[in-house]
Amino acid sequence: MMRRFILAVVLVVSSAAVVLAFPATVMLKGGQRVSGDLTYRVGGNDVTIDGRVYSLEDVAVISYVTTDPVAAEVNSVPTMDGNPSELERHVFVTRDGQRIFGKLYKFSPDGRTVTFDERGGGRRDIQADQLARIYINPGSARRLYAPIVAGNPAPVPGNQAAPVPVPTSGTTIRVPGNQQWVPTNINVQAGDTIRFDSKGEVRLSRNSADRATPAGAVNGSISQSAPVSGAPLGALIGRVGSGTGFNRGRTFLIGSQGAVKMPTGGPLFLGINDDGVGDNTGDFVVTISR
Repeated sequence: MMRRFILAVVLVVSSAAVVLAFPATVMLKGGQRVSGDLTYRVGGNDVTIDGRVYSLEDVAVISYVTTDPVAAEVNSVPTMDGNPSELERHVFVTRDGQRIFGKLYKFSPDGRTVTFDERGGGRRDIQADQLARIYINPGSARRLYAPIVAGNPAPVPGNQAAPVPVPTSGTTIRVPGNQQWVPTNINVQAGDTIRFDSKGEVRLSRNSADRATPAGAVNGSISQSAPVSGAPLGALIGRVGSGTGFNRGRTFLIGSQGAVKMPTGGPLFLGINDDGVGDNTGDFVVTISR
């Protein structure tokens, strides 16, 4: 009896030690790209990249390749998110260029097999290594990939073109509450002192009392898991540097400080200090100047 028990424990421990996943990049509706090992909780409506959970409602594209799509592919996907014709809601693009319309049903727990209901009928499995991309919210994807269609692929979020210096007269940027990072198309240098004049309000949940000004949550909440850890929840924040990942680049608090010294040089982004912006509403309006 004891030997059987020990054997069972060994098998369980050995099985638990094997963690399978599949590498992918998630592009969120706000343009943030997050790369890592994709896993999936069966029965859920989200994916996990290197331990961080993202709701599929916030995902524009899941990519299994390192290159962006060509214009013809972008133009072939639907123009709206959440198509009422469910079997045309998602687009599965294979690595050989085939485009399949359908509705995502599930990923396998290790992310290696994708199951979907095909537009022509029937449920189908396809291996992730046969896919180039899955357009989860194609309307949002078309907006993010619009520069590719226009023949200027560099400004696609996560692959920004060289921005311009901060104009002396100032430039005004709208920062939606439900978008993690907004490119300003401004380039800063390390040590620059930049002025941020901001106004507006963001609601951080369905609770009308759960709201923030650029200084942060009116109830004084501090976030330990947002891009700027230990700073006020919902505050206006900045990031210098592009790339993939939740905290890629140098992030810093702007809040109500007015003037902020830049921690490094590179393209400047503005955002909301919240680790889950999908349910936020409202926006900040920020004027940037020297």
